[in-house]
Amino acid sequence: MAVYFPTVATPPLAESRAQLRHQLDLLADFWNACSEQELSTRPGPGRWSRREILGHLIDSALNNHRRIVVASLAPPPHRLRPYDQEAWVRVADYQHYPCADLLTLWTSLNTLMLHLLDRLPPHLLEAQYLTLNGNPTTLHWLISDYALHLEHHVRQIIHGETI
Repeated sequence: MAVYFPTVATPPLAESRAQLRHQLDLLADFWNACSEQELSTRPGPGRWSRREILGHLIDSALNNHRRIVVASLAPPPHRLRPYDQEAWVRVADYQHYPCADLLTLWTSLNTLMLHLLDRLPPHLLEAQYLTLNGNPTTLHWLISDYALHLEHHVRQIIHGETI
């Protein structure tokens, strides 16, 4: 998790929202044009397949959905909860989950995220979160970071970059 610096401008919420919507469209077009084999191939030992990267994005959507809900229900400061990303992907076994269902689930979760963002009261954007290192950040920054994280991994899926 990156450290939040208050002097660095966080993009407007509308920009993060538009970025999410754009990534949903980009990945749907790419995913539907790929074969199961293309989506399942691991580029090397210890590397995730495209399916597993999308599974990781599903896990990320679940965790970020929780952050928004927690900020809406309880007074700050909130603390980020760590999760073992490798273990989540392994336990969910996204490599053997139907490709079409993975895309549907990921799209649905991010559509829900967009729905939440549309209803988020502006004052909650400044709700304080403490990073894993105890550094302060805001829900607004976390939302922006989520959109950038999603864009990064969608680019990996589309261009075959490995992690």
